[in-house]
Amino acid sequence: MSHLRLFAVACLAVMGLALPGAVGARVGATPLLATVGTPTSGNDFQISLKDSTGAKVTHLDPGAYTITVHDYATVHNFHLTGLGVDKATDVETTSDATWDATFTNGTYKYQCDFHPFLRGSFTSGTVVAPPPVKKLVAQVGPKRTISLKTASGARVKSLTTGKYKLTAKDLTKADNFHLIAAGVNRKTGVAFRGTATWTVTFRVGAGKYRSDAHRALHGGFTVIGTGELSAVELCVQLRAEEDRPGRVVQPEQEDDRAGQ
Repeated sequence: MSHLRLFAVACLAVMGLALPGAVGARVGATPLLATVGTPTSGNDFQISLKDSTGAKVTHLDPGAYTITVHDYATVHNFHLTGLGVDKATDVETTSDATWDATFTNGTYKYQCDFHPFLRGSFTSGTVVAPPPVKKLVAQVGPKRTISLKTASGARVKSLTTGKYKLTAKDLTKADNFHLIAAGVNRKTGVAFRGTATWTVTFRVGAGKYRSDAHRALHGGFTVIGTGELSAVELCVQLRAEEDRPGRVVQPEQEDDRAGQ
């Protein structure tokens, strides 16, 4: 063997000793460990993503990561998704894998595709939290009373556009709570007494609520955009909506059971 060849072999041997397990890993990448199932019981309903200290990953700095994956299961898999990342093992076979991933600002999720309840998530960098869901409380009864209030108990006179969680408390079998607004038409049954929860999205326009059994029992409010239309602009827009040819009235949705 020539001296040149011996030198090359020696160099490769030194590199192999100095960089064990370096094949497939990026220099400077932070290691993570992903597992689904367990070594002693492969199909256990366990899934995890941990850092090099063994702590569960809940938040990471943006950057490059090398994930060592141990899929011990034949009925589960490990599927990681998020901005710029979509990697998965197979459900029906066990496997070991090494993934390179770059995490940016956002939320990332992992799960078993065959059992979606087997899941976890973490954030990376700066994550803008979604706005809290706005809440309303509607009530009809006792006796001849009807109201629509904010979560703090203030009577609703105007709302901004968007999604709301509305709890409708129907405390009488003589009346119902019927909510009507642009794109919204929800009601409890007249004979129904109980609580219903609705998720509604209000658009710009006029809103009203009433009892279908006694139309004199009613109230109203306006829905304005975040730009806060003036009263004149709102009236003009409402009139245009009412006069629009072919305007479709949202069909009524009636709740006769609690929680619908």
